[in-house]
Amino acid sequence: MADAEDIQPLVCDNGTGMVK
Repeated sequence: MADAEDIQPLVCDNGTGMVK
């Protein structure tokens, strides 16, 4: 999941709920 976080931090913040 680190890939998605690095590529699209917006999705990570909105999808997984983890603020980068």
